[in-house]
Amino acid sequence: MNTVSSNQKHNFDYALDLGQDVNIELPTKDFPLTVVAKSKIDPMQWAAEYKEELNKCLSSYGAILIRNFDLEGADGFNKFFSVISGEPMKYENRTSPRKQVHNNVYTSTEHPKHQVIQMHTENSYSLVYNRIIAFFCETPPTEGGWTPIADERKLLEYLSEETINKFRTKKIKYLRNSVPGIGLDWRVIYQTDDKQQVNEYLEKNGFEYTWVNDEHLRVKWTLPAFQKHPITNEDLWFNHMFFGLKCHYDSLILEYFEEEDLPFATYYGDGSEIEESVIQEFKDFYEEHSILFDWKKNDFLLLDNMMFSHGRTPFDGERKILTAMGQPIDFN
Repeated sequence: MNTVSSNQKHNFDYALDLGQDVNIELPTKDFPLTVVAKSKIDPMQWAAEYKEELNKCLSSYGAILIRNFDLEGADGFNKFFSVISGEPMKYENRTSPRKQVHNNVYTSTEHPKHQVIQMHTENSYSLVYNRIIAFFCETPPTEGGWTPIADERKLLEYLSEETINKFRTKKIKYLRNSVPGIGLDWRVIYQTDDKQQVNEYLEKNGFEYTWVNDEHLRVKWTLPAFQKHPITNEDLWFNHMFFGLKCHYDSLILEYFEEEDLPFATYYGDGSEIEESVIQEFKDFYEEHSILFDWKKNDFLLLDNMMFSHGRTPFDGERKILTAMGQPIDFN
């Protein structure tokens, strides 16, 4: 039996058993909990046998890296994900350009390789979000191209009490513009070319919106900064605030666009600016606590999307990381 005993784990009260054919490596500053196949095994059979253990493990650790399994591309990734986490969900209300490659498996992003994708929890700006997200390495990058991850539970231990209380009280306001030539087209965001359908969705959910012209839609909405985890009942930092900060934009974009026309921006829920001192708390946390590891072909990274944020660093060469999202939840 290959086990991790309860006194080695955070919040576990049982021994983790994933079979004799794998090695279990405890989390470090460089890796999440890692499961490595010692020899060639049937991935689907193994996943079916140990999915309950894997999901219990995920609810404690929040992140699992599974290595040395032959998943055979997007189809294998889709099947493996489905066995462990259920059928992947469709990517709607989009913020990132992606290509759908198989079923509801997508490229992780189509942003240019020189760009940094800031730390975020997927779909946390949306009224329906995914509790689970997974990544699959089909083609490792030549250099760079890491997918940094960070435990958002540690973030709440790191932030000042004043900062936490501000966000609890004020919440977070989101601003989004679909502007031709930059950001996503409104048809891509809402997966329809019917303006009336978009209007009905926005009105039904209490979003403020303006059609600046036929191609430019501006939308504003406010959501809580925190959510309760449906399994652990933990109060978690769960939002898209850090991703949307104006300080992440290239200076040329800020010079060219009026603030009201930025593709995506975040504020306190009352519309006021988030202070530099508060922003620095988040920058310092992600600098100190992000986990970065080199991708290997067929790596499968499983995250509890409410517990762990992720991003992307610039890279050279080819890089193909696929993603799937599952277990949708409606914002309370």
